[in-house]
Amino acid sequence: MQTHTVSGPTGEPVSTAGQPTVFSEIYGDLISRMRADSTASSTSELIAKRYCNIALHDVHIQQNWPWAERTATLLTRPPYRTGSVSIASESRTTLEGNNTRWGQALSGFAVTVATSGGKVYLSNGETYLVSSVDSDIQMTLGSRFTDGFNVASAYALAHSGYTYYQDEYALASDFFRLIDARQFSDVMNIPVLGSADFYRRFPLNATRSGPPGHATLVELGPSSSTDWRPRVIFHPYPDQVYSIPYRYVTRNLAISSAGAGQTEMSADTDEPIIPVRYRHILLSYASSLWYRDQKDDQRSQETYQEYVDGVKRIAGDSSPQRDHPRLIPMHMTR
Repeated sequence: MQTHTVSGPTGEPVSTAGQPTVFSEIYGDLISRMRADSTASSTSELIAKRYCNIALHDVHIQQNWPWAERTATLLTRPPYRTGSVSIASESRTTLEGNNTRWGQALSGFAVTVATSGGKVYLSNGETYLVSSVDSDIQMTLGSRFTDGFNVASAYALAHSGYTYYQDEYALASDFFRLIDARQFSDVMNIPVLGSADFYRRFPLNATRSGPPGHATLVELGPSSSTDWRPRVIFHPYPDQVYSIPYRYVTRNLAISSAGAGQTEMSADTDEPIIPVRYRHILLSYASSLWYRDQKDDQRSQETYQEYVDGVKRIAGDSSPQRDHPRLIPMHMTR
């Protein structure tokens, strides 16, 4: 097998043989294959790194690979109805409590009774998102109270009943998608609905509590950072603490030398989560991109077919335990 030289994390030559393992070996092999400029920090090196990361992501878009599967457990929150509430601000967003303990720790769960992101169902029949929990007796609502209001006294909902509940929960920080798009949790048998179907069937999600029976997934969009914020919403909203395990595909497709997960490779010593014996597949895909975009070369099609063939072999080799369609002959009985 041919031996070649690539630059290590500090610029020194590193002799490599066999399967490429770390990022420097993977993009170094691509530069060598393309016969491009191997000078450190050259344009070719930047292009090679980019194509290798594109290949890493595209390989994992194709299907759910076993090495990218993860498990996590979600703890639900019980509803809270203790005390009474009133709107005591002309801004109509300050909710004041009487005999409430919204900021108190929920025993044994390292969270408070109420948190931002929860919801409050008030006696006017409307549901409000909790923007912040300011104290045991004060919350800030995410939208203005819409019912009647005495401006002179800045007072409404005098000591009225309410329900604080949480039907929306954050998913694992590296969550990409569910392994089974139809089922959130096999343990609790919670089917997943499309968001349009979910909201059409359960337009008001505040009037019923119980064990979660349906779910939908939403993405809230960036807030104060570019991080994803995937959420699951349950119907009915949980009536107590439930421990709900779920399986998902990670979006952390690389790992640092210290063992930290990350979305892609950046340092020379980073490694893809793909098992070592399959990592050469990244070179086939990255080569296809290079031939297509940098050289306008028909070999792009050849290397892409090389990638497709490799994926088929990996699928057959890495997932023998998975279910496959089978034809079972029927036996006639007399």
